[in-house]
Amino acid sequence: MPRWTEEQTLAINKEGENVIVSAGAGSGKTAVLTARVIRKLKEGVHINELLILTFTKKAAFEMKERIRSAIIENNLLEELLYIDSAYITTFDSFALSTLKKYNYLL
Repeated sequence: MPRWTEEQTLAINKEGENVIVSAGAGSGKTAVLTARVIRKLKEGVHINELLILTFTKKAAFEMKERIRSAIIENNLLEELLYIDSAYITTFDSFALSTLKKYNYLL
């Protein structure tokens, strides 16, 4: 189990509001978000009930793969059924899908 900084621990355990993790390359953002997701899954939230956004397609792919591995490591295998329908994508892709879905309201 990694040793988290105070700020990382806060990001992992914060409840009742959305969390934005913003930090430089190699600082552990993906690890922190993965730990947060696993904590939520252990509390009964399904992976496809979460919105996980990144800035690049590469980061979104890496995030999904890290979460998939963590699901297996934590024996939360039922969540593998939902991971491909989960919103683990880029900000741009999510915004576009929202516009496409709700364009009639604009």
